Amino acid sequence: MARKNYHGVQINQSATIVEKAGAAIDDVRNLIMKFDDNGAVVLATAGTDIPVGIALIEDGYNDISGATAGKVAAGDDVDILVKDMGVVLAGASIKKGQEVAAGAGGKAVAAATGNYVLGRRCGCNDRPSGRQGGGTWRKVYCRHRGT
Repeated sequence: MARKNYHGVQINQSATIVEKAGAAIDDVRNLIMKFDDNGAVVLATAGTDIPVGIALIEDGYNDISGATAGKVAAGDDVDILVKDMGVVLAGASIKKGQEVAAGAGGKAVAAATGNYVLGRRCGCNDRPSGRQGGGTWRKVYCRHRGT
């Protein structure tokens, strides 16, 4: 896929994988992904979903106007951070040190009992994302574990 670059990626030598999208996603950037029944990746939308990792900020269409930035079609490549430090879009308040799980729309939430844990909130990226649908940037150390 020739329509992406890594100029804005905020990871340093972290492990990533590339998987095919199992469905169209309007804006995949910095959202939590899971495998579907066919082995493709889709948004993880609940704490009971087993997360694969976080889609990179340069994923999807690279549209400087923002109209289609981050959009992926079914079958497109999605680059995913699977361990170490990364930035996720949060859909709710997450305190430093709290464990993180998937929530509505693939956004991060504080993990609850029985949730699959993506990682632990750390860092100080507490600023609004400016994206349609809202959300706040949160730095996360990915270290998957079960419920």
